[in-house]
Amino acid sequence: MNESFEINLRGTKFLSTSPFVRDLMHALVKADQAATHPNGGFYVDRNPMIFHHILDYHSGGEFHLPKNICPLQARKEIEFWRIPSKGIHNCCYESLYNENEYQYTSIENLESDLKVQTNRSVSPMFGEKKVKNCLGRLRYKLLEAYLHPFTTWTGRVWLFISALVTITSVVVYLLNSDQHFRVSREGLPVLPYNLTYNMIVKNKKYLVFITTTREYVKSILEFFTNTFLLLELLVIFVITHQKRRFLLSLQNILNIATGLAVYVAWYIDVYSISTWENEHLDNFLIALGVFQSLRVIRFLRLVEFTPEMKILKLSLHESWREFVLLLMVLTAFSLIFGSIMFWVELDNPDTFPTVFISIWWAIITMTTVGYGDFYPKTVEGYCVAIVAAIFGLLLLAMPITILASNFNTFYNCYKYRKRHVLSK
Repeated sequence: MNESFEINLRGTKFLSTSPFVRDLMHALVKADQAATHPNGGFYVDRNPMIFHHILDYHSGGEFHLPKNICPLQARKEIEFWRIPSKGIHNCCYESLYNENEYQYTSIENLESDLKVQTNRSVSPMFGEKKVKNCLGRLRYKLLEAYLHPFTTWTGRVWLFISALVTITSVVVYLLNSDQHFRVSREGLPVLPYNLTYNMIVKNKKYLVFITTTREYVKSILEFFTNTFLLLELLVIFVITHQKRRFLLSLQNILNIATGLAVYVAWYIDVYSISTWENEHLDNFLIALGVFQSLRVIRFLRLVEFTPEMKILKLSLHESWREFVLLLMVLTAFSLIFGSIMFWVELDNPDTFPTVFISIWWAIITMTTVGYGDFYPKTVEGYCVAIVAAIFGLLLLAMPITILASNFNTFYNCYKYRKRHVLSK
């Protein structure tokens, strides 16, 4: 029997007679990862928690992961003690190489990003030069208030005013779009042959915008709130260090486009009634209205820098494969059920005039919306509708569950690391 030798891990001593373990220790000594004792033993500055299992493997056995140990910590020990992945037993491989590493790494990057933003916002240095002028100090003060609105009084006031103006802008937009909150337009052009706009304008929605206009107070209020929000974007652009990233941000691009669309819509509604009478500008007016509606995106500014919002973004990013899979499967089954419904309802001329209408019905049914504009009227059609509805429920349940699970995992990781950092 081989002579035993001692291995000391931070005061915890182990004895072994395995020649493979001795060769491993000599290799670690050559790599300056271990030290030798005069008595022939070895000292290694490593955690001794799982070293019994390390000895099991290097003594000719199998490596099993002990309970109540972090898989990431265990992986670091396995790499140090030079255990290949094929030497890990199947019962422990799944728990050791799970997907938690991505969650922890993402949370670490999130915290690192927040820390960098904090240091950058409160740092008295600009590049390599100290900021001494008033404009430089004002810039950093505003940047700190923008990035961390809840940590300073300036940030709280800024966020409160921005939220108030944003809410006012959205409310005024909604009121100006409803005929009950508009006033009759003065100076309407006289139509020939004693005709009225009610007689020549078939679309009642267009008729509202032709014969009425927004109230003066709400018009001025919308102009003021939109100007304030655009000026806020300009201030953020001036104080930010990442101007290229700011200009390429989809959210900022939409905010700028929305602000410009509000001015154009305000001018057309107040001063250019002829635009509503021009049939060739229908698509332009629709696009203009869509851009106006996007002003609700400004609400995201209120929660943009909170950790919960960042965790939601991480969860959506982690779940994109499932959503793509859902879209592909939903499209395939919509084509299948839509085509089947068209043929089983072929003898009924009052339902599903084209296969595209039946595919539309399948999408609406599988997403559990159910408008009721088209529906089957035969027994076969009822059966197809039942199967389509059941498949829709099953398909929608999976990605929603995955998204909720990812959010819960990220959030628990964030809370754990937050408690861990505070405990230090």
